[in-house]
Amino acid sequence: MHTVELTIYVEDDLQDFLIAELATLDFETFVQEDTFVQAYIAAPQWTEQKRDEITQWLRNRGVFVPIDEETIEPRNWNEQWEETIRPLAVGSFIIKPTWAALPPTDDDKILLEIDPKMSFGTGYHASTRLVLRFLPQLINTGARILDAGTGTGILAIAALKLGATQAYAFDIDPWAQENAVENFHLNGVSHQVVFRTGSLEVVTETGFDVICANINLNVLLEMLPAFTEKLTPSGHLVLAGLLRENRSRLLKEAATCSLIPVHEAVEDEWWSVVLTQRNH
Repeated sequence: MHTVELTIYVEDDLQDFLIAELATLDFETFVQEDTFVQAYIAAPQWTEQKRDEITQWLRNRGVFVPIDEETIEPRNWNEQWEETIRPLAVGSFIIKPTWAALPPTDDDKILLEIDPKMSFGTGYHASTRLVLRFLPQLINTGARILDAGTGTGILAIAALKLGATQAYAFDIDPWAQENAVENFHLNGVSHQVVFRTGSLEVVTETGFDVICANINLNVLLEMLPAFTEKLTPSGHLVLAGLLRENRSRLLKEAATCSLIPVHEAVEDEWWSVVLTQRNH
């Protein structure tokens, strides 16, 4: 499948906000440099309407720059990522692609081997790192996990390596199906994961001890009631893909579902929260 690559020249202080906006428009992968952002979307999902929305978003912030567009033929994304992806320590974890050696200084950490293709969630984005830092205090031995919008599968893999017994994972992105399943195999957890292609409706199961959703504000708001129904009474809902400015709105909507925050964290402009049911 062909991919559309956009290059948008914006300064560093606006880039995280732009990426959050692009994520709501079905962009899945991003590359940040000092003066520009590159964003990738499956070609069938790219429309002139989305281009107009991006242009208007930039103009509303006083940014008048061209949007460079290129259609890319299918390629070996691992070769491209190999040039930039290096082992990364995040809390209790060390994340690395299969082609990189494990740093001896991190051999005591939990290894997550993630070979990314086009899926979001390499551990190199702040929103993913925020969730990974929460997980050790939330995962108990035998826990059941739901990973919403799993991407590379990194959060489900991390939960299972912390002692969870079973994970359900889903994603609407066709790249995720191939990439996540491959990463589940690389990490030896395939037998513990049920992967389904689609949105939340493909998961009819309930009784999850931890639900992780690193997506974007609009999708999370839409899914909040269903997430609440799928939690155990003492379960935890971990949300990410949110900017600091989204905090008030998200918590207000969470309250309508009788969810209250028990942990919060920020990194750069990104905010993440752990919610649980009020009456527990």
